[in-house]
Amino acid sequence: MHISVIPSYRVMLHLARRASGLDYAEALDSMENGMRDYVRSQLAQMHSSLVELGVRSVIGQLGDPEPEQLMKALIELDDSKPQEVTRQALEVASRSLPRPDLSARMFIFPGDGESAVLVNQLGGVLAFSLGASATLLFVWPRGDWESNLRYNVVHEYAHLVRNLLFPRGIAGGRLVYMKTQQPETLLDAMVAEGISDCFAQECLNGARPRWMDTQDEVEPRRMWPRLQRRFGISDPTEIRRFLFGDGDRVPAWTGYTLGYMIVRRFLDNNPGTTMMRLVSMPASDVYDGSGIETNGLD
Repeated sequence: MHISVIPSYRVMLHLARRASGLDYAEALDSMENGMRDYVRSQLAQMHSSLVELGVRSVIGQLGDPEPEQLMKALIELDDSKPQEVTRQALEVASRSLPRPDLSARMFIFPGDGESAVLVNQLGGVLAFSLGASATLLFVWPRGDWESNLRYNVVHEYAHLVRNLLFPRGIAGGRLVYMKTQQPETLLDAMVAEGISDCFAQECLNGARPRWMDTQDEVEPRRMWPRLQRRFGISDPTEIRRFLFGDGDRVPAWTGYTLGYMIVRRFLDNNPGTTMMRLVSMPASDVYDGSGIETNGLD
C-alpha cells in the first residue's frame, strides 16, 4: 500500500493570506479561483467528470468564509497535525486489510465551518473517494473532529480497496463497472457503504459513524420496501437521494442505515467471514447471504 497524505488546507491557508487585503467578494473569488486551479492540477490524470466533481466539492465545502477567520481555523487545524491522525488511521486500516497494490492520495481540505451538517451532524469531518486513487477529506476543527477524522479515513480506505477490486468508469452519465459493463446500482452503493462502516467499526473497536446517532428504529423499517423495489436503479442522482435523504420523502441517511443492516446481517449469518473476503464480494452476494430477502429486517 502506498497512500500519500496531502495537507491541501495549507494551500487554502496560503490563498487566504494572499486574499486578506481584498474586499470580501474579491477575496472569496480569489480563493475559489486558486482552489479550482489547484484541484484540477492535482486530479488532472482522472476522468474529467471526476475532476469537476472534485472541484465542485472543494468549492462547495469552502463556503463563504471571512479570510481572517479561515486563517485562524486553518492554523488551529495545522497545529493539531491532521495528517498524522490520517497516517495513523491508515496504518490501522492497512493492517486489517493489506493491499500492497493500492496506490492513492488522501487530500485534507478545509470544510465549511458554517455548515450545520458538517459541524453538528458529522462532527467536523466528511469524506468521499474518487475511484481507487483519491480520497477528499473535509475537516473543520470543532468538537471531537480527530476521532471523526480517524473513522472517516478507515471507512474510505475500505472504499479505495473495493474500488480497486471493482473498477468503475463513467458512461452515459452513470458509473459503470469496467469488468462487467453493468451500471452501479442503489444496492451496490448501499452495500459498499455498509461494508466500509462495518470495516471501520472492526478496526476502531466498535466506533460508530455520526449518522447512526440520527436514526430511530421505525424509519428504516418503514423505508425498507421503498428502497428494496428500487435496488436496481442506476441514476446517480437517485442513488444519492436514497443514500443521503432528500429532506422530504426520504429521511436522512436511509441508504446508509439499510446498507449497514444488510452487511451486519450477512456477517451475523456467516461468522468467520474475513474483511478481505467481504470487501471482494459482489453486492448481490452479500444481500443474498444476509437472509433479509427471506426473513425481512426482523
